[in-house]
Amino acid sequence: MNLPPIPKFEKKHHHIVPVLWQKRFKAPSDPGPYYLNVGTGQKLPPQGPGDKMSEEYANIVFDEFFRPSDALEDHLGTLETKMVTGLDRCIQKGELDSVARVDVAMLMAVQVCRYPENFGTLLDLGKYLAIALTDYKNCPDAVTLNRALQAKGLLSGARITQQEFVRLQQAQGSELLASELEFILAAHGYEFYFNPKLVIAAATQVANHLLGLEWTLLHSSTPSFILSDRPVPSTIGYGFSIGLSASYALKLDKPTTSVTNDTIHSQNATPQEISQINLEVKSRAKELICGPGAWVHRL
Repeated sequence: MNLPPIPKFEKKHHHIVPVLWQKRFKAPSDPGPYYLNVGTGQKLPPQGPGDKMSEEYANIVFDEFFRPSDALEDHLGTLETKMVTGLDRCIQKGELDSVARVDVAMLMAVQVCRYPENFGTLLDLGKYLAIALTDYKNCPDAVTLNRALQAKGLLSGARITQQEFVRLQQAQGSELLASELEFILAAHGYEFYFNPKLVIAAATQVANHLLGLEWTLLHSSTPSFILSDRPVPSTIGYGFSIGLSASYALKLDKPTTSVTNDTIHSQNATPQEISQINLEVKSRAKELICGPGAWVHRL
């Protein structure tokens, strides 16, 4: 049987928060934002995003032969590049026209839909498969493989047996390996037909909800807003605030009047509003926040 070409699979670290968005939170003269680890207190000077706000194999997909692929991560990157166009127009003009508003709504929606905790069990399966397909040959036995899996927070309560490990080791070729993986996953109760592309379909519905809210665009003449590794709430309701860039933020509320497609012009943010928004953004962080000054380290 002639297999299709091997899919492109080069990326290990998949960004939960796009690099392009992180870069919008730096001061003009700095190479990147200041970062703070809210858990450990680690303070990083201004620098590029690199692998920050990413997770291993977060957006991995597989073809029918269980060969891993960067296709979804690459597709999300393409979508986010387009979405940032509207964000940049907002930053440049200080307003959100109807098209830019859709871009920003989709940027927020894709964020919440790609959060690993929202697809935790299913995305853990993707990470498990990635390790099984790429790293298992580096492990001498099942005990070592299980330790490697558990160190990454995977397969809690489940263990790959030595017999299953031997079957993986002895599998020759993609088709046999896929068969063995299917057997092991079924034995452990995992659903191996999950398609993470559902993230994109779900984002459209979330964006439509966001577009139905009342938007208030706030501007700070001094770069003052922060971003976290969870920019928007993991559950979208009717009221929250986010930083859009170092100088712009957005408040979303349940509308009291009919929402129109009119251009939304920015308002000057008060010190109290800036503080409240930054505290809210920080409260959602799992690990990192970033922003345009050393003051981020004191938050």
